[in-house]
Amino acid sequence: MRTISALEVRAKFGQILDEAAAGERFVVERAGAPVAAIVPLGDLAASDPAAVKARRLAAVEQLVAMRSSDRRPRPTSGEIVAMIRADREDRSR
Repeated sequence: MRTISALEVRAKFGQILDEAAAGERFVVERAGAPVAAIVPLGDLAASDPAAVKARRLAAVEQLVAMRSSDRRPRPTSGEIVAMIRADREDRSR
């Protein structure tokens, strides 16, 4: 993650957008204090509070369904950890 000034953003906006589209992340500072971030659009979707809440609720529902299902045994702690890691990997893509 690179730190850039607001003045630099104004001067190189097109270049910064191109770099953000390619995966680069920027923290924008004004008077030495961070005030904003420029991130790839995929990062924004992954950090959207509504999307995070929906993913967490879906994971809980999946665990409840697995627990109440007569056909499947309850997941082991290792399986639960694997599901959490898989969700984290999906979010990082």
